[in-house]
Amino acid sequence: MEYDTHKHPYEERIVAFIDILGFSSLIKRAETEPSILDRLLSALHEVRNYTVLGNEMNQPSKGNPVDFFYNMFRMTTFSDCMVLSSKNNLIGLGLITLCSAVICNRLIHQGIFTRGAISRGKLLHTDDVVVGAGLVEAYKLESSAAVYPRVLIADCLINDLELLAKQGGSIDLRRQDFDGLWHIHIFHPKLFELDWVPPNSLFGSLKNQYMAAGRSEIESALELNQDPSIRAKIGWLSRYFNEYAGDFNLPKININKKGALIA
Repeated sequence: MEYDTHKHPYEERIVAFIDILGFSSLIKRAETEPSILDRLLSALHEVRNYTVLGNEMNQPSKGNPVDFFYNMFRMTTFSDCMVLSSKNNLIGLGLITLCSAVICNRLIHQGIFTRGAISRGKLLHTDDVVVGAGLVEAYKLESSAAVYPRVLIADCLINDLELLAKQGGSIDLRRQDFDGLWHIHIFHPKLFELDWVPPNSLFGSLKNQYMAAGRSEIESALELNQDPSIRAKIGWLSRYFNEYAGDFNLPKININKKGALIA
């Protein structure tokens, strides 16, 4: 198959790579726990909403590569990974960070935790192909530095996100972690005041109840996992959640210094 480089250019794009943590162990557990498979299928089906969002956004300018919104947002899922990309402008950057935040937060409510990175670079992203240096950069950042259930933000995007927030184009979804790295703030209280991001049935006035369910999933994962490396990751997520628990009128998760749940 030959690609029309005018219609599908290899261009500079914003790229997010998101990986489901412990996917292989979830698949193994699904052999004896059917509910695990149900959760995975439900989560993957929900993520598909964002693929549809991209198709709908591209539809008005389909066939017109010079249109501003043509190829604005795309998403591809395969196995335990998701790749989101957008045009290299502030609108695209806002879409990528917002959708990444909502996806990762929604998956927590299925007991599924994610890790990833968002960067910028050359990419070819079509309905059936995603390849390029931008994806490699995002993957390298995720695999080398994310460590915890967080989506890191490359240094090259930090100032643009600040500018976007100052212009009122989006809420500021940056959060600087204890190690100085920036990641997408998936527990930002204003994230749940937005009603255009699908699915939105649990947002708005129900955000406290919605986050209570997320808190329960984090607490259960901390209690059930005995593997020290997994416990460390869930412990980090628990501490992160605890910083913002008050914004949702929820109690903090009781954890000790080793990340273990306190009865």
